Amino acid sequence: MGYKDWFGGDKKKAAYREKVKEAVSDGRLDANDMQQLKALRQELDVTDAADDKTQYRREIYNEAVDAARSKGQLTATGAQELAKIQKFLALRDDQIEKTKWDVQRLRTLTDIRQGNLPTVPPSNIALRGITFENGEIAHYSMTVGVLDQSGSVRNAEGVKVNWGVPYEEGSALAHTLPVENAKPVGESSLVLTNQRLILKTGSRVAAVKYSREAQVFVYCDGIRLPRTVGHTLLRFRSGSDSTAEIVAELLSALMRPALT
Repeated sequence: MGYKDWFGGDKKKAAYREKVKEAVSDGRLDANDMQQLKALRQELDVTDAADDKTQYRREIYNEAVDAARSKGQLTATGAQELAKIQKFLALRDDQIEKTKWDVQRLRTLTDIRQGNLPTVPPSNIALRGITFENGEIAHYSMTVGVLDQSGSVRNAEGVKVNWGVPYEEGSALAHTLPVENAKPVGESSLVLTNQRLILKTGSRVAAVKYSREAQVFVYCDGIRLPRTVGHTLLRFRSGSDSTAEIVAELLSALMRPALT
């Protein structure tokens, strides 16, 4: 007696769905998995995964992404495997947009940890109006919320990015940006180059040059830049932990004597 003798239509589809989940539970879908799923689909006499409800296909894809994310990195091969799973499930990019962003951030983080720093295309709108110094290269840009913090933050120091000292993976995630009594100022473009941390607000450009004296503190949700009086807080728009890790790892890689 085979599977198809045990179940009605809905139950057969659910059984096939569970096997698809099992097949991609390691974030991969190889040729052997595909053959086994094809044979099971024929035995159960059900349509393929592409014909399932979007909700279920999205859940399966997200489980595959979680499996890849649990490894703490996403190599080029891992990214190709996820793309293969997305194609198998017939999911459009817009149907898994948030997850795709998370995957891209994890891929960027993996590259940085392996010494392959990203670059920002010169045509990126965030770079307009910024005058770059000789040999300066933009490696990352994002939109941040800017807050003015006039009070003390001694009880929430964050993780200081020290000159020439590697970032300790995950350490920024234990700290939350001290926004109590901070006044929102607006949004700005944050650009990290190989020489400076640049903040562009409209036509105004301010920068912190990397050096032993530079004061840059990273939190799970933003950056703190101490001023002579008070602090400037930069809050990430993304709620992903990968964003803080990307910024911290990249700043650590850039704040080294050999790169300045």
